[in-house]
Amino acid sequence: MNQDSINRMRSWLDENGLDAFLVTQPQNRSYLSGWFNDDEEGAGMLLIGKQHQLLLTNPLYKEVAEHEANGWEVVVPPSREYAPAIARLVTENGWSAIGFEAMALHYGVYENIRSAGQENFTLHPFNESIVNTLRLVKHPHELELLKRAVAITDETFTHICQWIQPGMTEKQVQLEVSNYMVSLGADGPAFETIVASGPNGSMPHSHAGQRVIQRGELITIDMGARYEGYCADMTRTICLGQPAEARMFEIYNAVLNAMKTCEAGIHGGITGQAADALARSALEMEGLADYYVHGTGHGLGLQVHEGPSLSQRAPEDMILPAGSVVTVEPGVYIPGWGGVRIEDCGQVTENGFEVFTQSPTEMVIAR
Repeated sequence: MNQDSINRMRSWLDENGLDAFLVTQPQNRSYLSGWFNDDEEGAGMLLIGKQHQLLLTNPLYKEVAEHEANGWEVVVPPSREYAPAIARLVTENGWSAIGFEAMALHYGVYENIRSAGQENFTLHPFNESIVNTLRLVKHPHELELLKRAVAITDETFTHICQWIQPGMTEKQVQLEVSNYMVSLGADGPAFETIVASGPNGSMPHSHAGQRVIQRGELITIDMGARYEGYCADMTRTICLGQPAEARMFEIYNAVLNAMKTCEAGIHGGITGQAADALARSALEMEGLADYYVHGTGHGLGLQVHEGPSLSQRAPEDMILPAGSVVTVEPGVYIPGWGGVRIEDCGQVTENGFEVFTQSPTEMVIAR
């Protein structure tokens, strides 16, 4: 249980005139309770008051929740209907103003809760959950788990570089990544591994298929292990044997320079827009900005994509706080030709950026 974060949340309740707050986003629930369960279909929710911390769940999860959610009162409504239980608990405690995560509560569930308690309490929506803000700066135990997830990812990439051969399919490589991560102790991949070879590399989120990998072409591999709930994220673009054309070197070196330039300029307090501009400007100087179609990075933690955001579309006041963990992943995507993406992850510090990813960035793999 993250008691420091709960105490900060209770101070936030006072500041906003709330008696309690309903947490329904799965990773926010895990973060506060210590019970790791990403199941969104009825697994449960938290109801946090100024003296109470209640975890509502159903009989499927009762035993594991009681075991993992230390310091929480586990409530299992007999009917598996949360709305009547919430109404009862709120009434028993004399609460009248309940905040909730507006972006993480299905409308039907909201209506059930509102109807059950309309005579006794009101619901107050918050589009940006306070828990998301608390999760930005990682605690020491979170950093340990993230670093282990990154280490497993690095070790898996080393194995893949030794194992991969021309003639294999993208799907074969994707499966090997998953199996090897698990053999090293990972929960599994943090997300669906991307293996995009040849022209498929022009699609940033290409799905691995039955395409046969060729010698001399670019292969983008975007991968990350999940370890005890925490996610790593890394991308490398490689070529088996000598590249088929000199342009591959040129574009690869431009993307690598953009990543290194951004990493060198990040520090605590920089805005997400300014961090993105570091990489984007480097690609503009090479005439490649039109082929850079996404943001430069994102936060990492219990989710592979969480705050803060390194993007030209990030809110102007969004900063990268010291202690946050983010990715840096510029890319160039040329339809009909292919693409290059290179990605590290690391921790933002007061004066810089500590890169966690240790995988080499050489493009050519001898074959």
